[in-house]
Amino acid sequence: GRRATLAILLASTAAALEVPATLPADAFPNGLKEVKGPKQPGFLPSGVGTGGPLAGCKPSPNCFSSAPGTDEAHFLKPWQFSSKSSDAFADLERVVRAYPPGQRGVDGGGFEIQRSDPQTGYLYVQFESLKKGYIDDVEFIVRSDGSTGGTGGEVLVRSASRLGYLDLGVNAKRLNKIAEDLQALPSGGWVAPKITGERFPKYVEENR
Repeated sequence: GRRATLAILLASTAAALEVPATLPADAFPNGLKEVKGPKQPGFLPSGVGTGGPLAGCKPSPNCFSSAPGTDEAHFLKPWQFSSKSSDAFADLERVVRAYPPGQRGVDGGGFEIQRSDPQTGYLYVQFESLKKGYIDDVEFIVRSDGSTGGTGGEVLVRSASRLGYLDLGVNAKRLNKIAEDLQALPSGGWVAPKITGERFPKYVEENR
């Protein structure tokens, strides 16, 4: 229809100019409210949402990743679990689906799970800011240890902003909430350290 045609035209024009497309997109259904005006979702980065492997981060302080080779300023130690990997994936997806948009003042535009693959342990979610509609891409890969009788393993995590240099603490607040909720599950068995100024001094200092 007209909306699809407009989206294709704007995206094509933006691609030619090498700038992000600006579309009058609707917020995700679970957003706090609809904010009128054009939004700036940016482009989906190459390799994101494909099922892995996870990418590292650019130098800007708006990204965390557990991918091997990620520099110290952005490297997030994989989260640990003691259950079966299938149960861990179910835990993770349940916690993500229960994530409250607007918590700690972030992700007011809501979120949407774009891909969930229990067989490979891959989960991909898009989170949206309330006012400008900025999209952050968040990926998880749940993988078993393989050496403890079928239980135990780790979750590789990547949370990154598409646009801008700073994120004003958004990625940290988001991941900390998910990590806290995993560790608070009655089943237990999760270890997911918080992102703090002690562990990530450059990130915290620049995003004050």
